Amino acid sequence: MSITINNAFDFSQIKGVIFDLDGTLADSNPNFAGLRAELGIAPETDILAYIESITDPVLAQHTQKVVTRYELESSHNAQWISGAKQLMTFFKQQQLPQAILTRNMPQAAKITLENLGINVGVDIDPLLTRFDAKAKPDPQGVELICQQWRIKTAEILFIGDYLFDIQTANNAGSLSVLYSPSLVPEYAASANIVCGCYLSLVEHFKQQLTQITE
Repeated sequence: MSITINNAFDFSQIKGVIFDLDGTLADSNPNFAGLRAELGIAPETDILAYIESITDPVLAQHTQKVVTRYELESSHNAQWISGAKQLMTFFKQQQLPQAILTRNMPQAAKITLENLGINVGVDIDPLLTRFDAKAKPDPQGVELICQQWRIKTAEILFIGDYLFDIQTANNAGSLSVLYSPSLVPEYAASANIVCGCYLSLVEHFKQQLTQITE
């Protein structure tokens, strides 16, 4: 599978692009299974929701230290996901503003971006972490970015690799691309486009633009 169109849209109407970070732009291989095992929580537990639910200050401090360690270890190993750099370049050529909305902590996100050579304020602006807006799937991050860009949420294309990303886009009333290079999850049907190869996505958008000019 290269791309699957669930709900077609006109790319020429897109005014800005928001990316998730880990698993979308960066191949950082976060060990979520190991993290959940060390925290003693179920495999599908939302880690951030678990952290917020802790009332014991000692346990909360310990949990935060464990999560921070895992996040930093992951970010130091970050590399580009195949085709992601070319996708960002294409959007830049179309003069579309680009931003990142991540559930990461700021320090980990910045290390990841440094590894990729992505400059905040130049290549992307803004970078919003879970410290800057309510964590996905809450749409607050998208809304804040749209306020900065002075565009409507319906004019945003949100690209991510997980359920929370698609839920965030839907909650904000934005369009979405699910990056899923291997197994396609059940929730993929909720995305406008399911993409297994970023280069194929670029070609799809180029074809749309070519048809407009013909």
